[in-house]
Amino acid sequence: MQKNFKKLNIINLQSGDKYFGDVKILKKTIPGPIIFSISDGYGVMDAVIKDSNFNVDDVVKISGKVSERAGKLQIELESIKKSDIDFEALIDKNSEPQNTNFSIKSEKLEKLKPYFFNISKRIRKAILENQPLIIRHHADSDGINAGLAIEHSSRMLMEKIGLNPEFNLYRSPSRAPFYEIIDVLKDVSFSKKTLEAHGQKKPLFIVLDNGSTPEDVFGLKTLKILGFESIVIDHHNPVIIDNKKTLVDPYLSFHLNPYIEGFDSQICAGMLAYELAKWIFKDFNNPAMPAVAALTDRSNSKEADQYIEKSQRTKKELEEIGIAIDFIAYQLKFAPGKGLFEELYKNPELVKILNQEVRKGTKTQLESTLPYLRTRDISGVILSDIDLEKYTMKFKYPTPGKVIGMIHDTVSAGREEMPIITLGYLSDMIILRATRPVLPIAKIIERIKQDVTHAGTEGGGHECAGTIKFTPGHLTAILENIKKQISELNYLENSQELKNRD
Repeated sequence: MQKNFKKLNIINLQSGDKYFGDVKILKKTIPGPIIFSISDGYGVMDAVIKDSNFNVDDVVKISGKVSERAGKLQIELESIKKSDIDFEALIDKNSEPQNTNFSIKSEKLEKLKPYFFNISKRIRKAILENQPLIIRHHADSDGINAGLAIEHSSRMLMEKIGLNPEFNLYRSPSRAPFYEIIDVLKDVSFSKKTLEAHGQKKPLFIVLDNGSTPEDVFGLKTLKILGFESIVIDHHNPVIIDNKKTLVDPYLSFHLNPYIEGFDSQICAGMLAYELAKWIFKDFNNPAMPAVAALTDRSNSKEADQYIEKSQRTKKELEEIGIAIDFIAYQLKFAPGKGLFEELYKNPELVKILNQEVRKGTKTQLESTLPYLRTRDISGVILSDIDLEKYTMKFKYPTPGKVIGMIHDTVSAGREEMPIITLGYLSDMIILRATRPVLPIAKIIERIKQDVTHAGTEGGGHECAGTIKFTPGHLTAILENIKKQISELNYLENSQELKNRD
């Protein structure tokens, strides 16, 4: 009998226990017997009573016996009355991350530590308050690993405190390298139809490997106007940064991007999200995830080297997992692939057969493109370009973006220290890869907008990789503009001048 009167937290309750304490009502289900979803700041449980006038967000003092119904614990309320405790202070305290260390040594990550603290605290608070999470990420290996990390750590925390992740946690990939309006509207529609219609709170949006660029402004602004809160974790160049503020910041609660603190894109989204996930739930651990993200996103950094070492897998194993992730993402047509991507980390046979299939497609695409590649030296910069519209296989994997990456790797093999730029173009798009940031994609786009004024140019990416979109009639003018920009670099002359100075 003694335990029946012992003060217990909700997460420690068992059938037959007597619970009494102060709780917050998170959800109210009617008609019939009223079912409250309640939280004591440590865990969540249903509480049942015949009738009550209390509502969502009320803080109350309750007592009742714990019983099991349909395999689930619930409190059969004997009393409920208003409480005057400061429940928000309790939630705020419990929302603070239990882990505040990184899994690797990095001065860059240490500089970003306040961002990790604030974002992990906000996500933990959302979970403790039964606020659903919608995770939106780019549909490539980097973005997918970022999404999986946040999804899994959030799931682990939800399960620990007694929440059902199936009704509180949603993840979706985005086709575009920015949070485009069609995905925003899909997410809002889903929220209103699936969540708010069943009495749940408006979700917290978490945007990964997207969200930082001028192209993201419209979508994120739309979310805010509709009353949704958003967080962005990204590593793409925001292009415009003024006093550590970007164009998207007015529409966000928090924004984690290395560029804001003066760094570059080499700590990719999968690496950032992995560390954040460990702050959300300290027991989350899968060191292969950031390593795969780093390799597939071509991260060249000390941080990437550490993740690869900590994964205890070979570079080849990690690269093949990344290739398999990208292949599955393409086949799924931007469906979330629940459970499938995770399988790749524990099923080497599946990874093997998927890579065999990719190699077949790679061989076909390279055979159809390389003979038509044009290569020239422009002022010390090696420029290669190819018409992807004519010479790639339609509706086949690898995609045009992957093809140009493979062509670039072929051209630059053994010459990685040279300034090499590879362009692949379609009627309304140019895909760019470079060995060195001699002409960052943001600068290329800015100049095109000035010189080719009616092309409707947009796009983005990293210093050495990106995509430029425009109206089809301006393709020739834009290609010529890029060549002009390269020639104006006078790379050969300028590099010799620098040597002479040294």
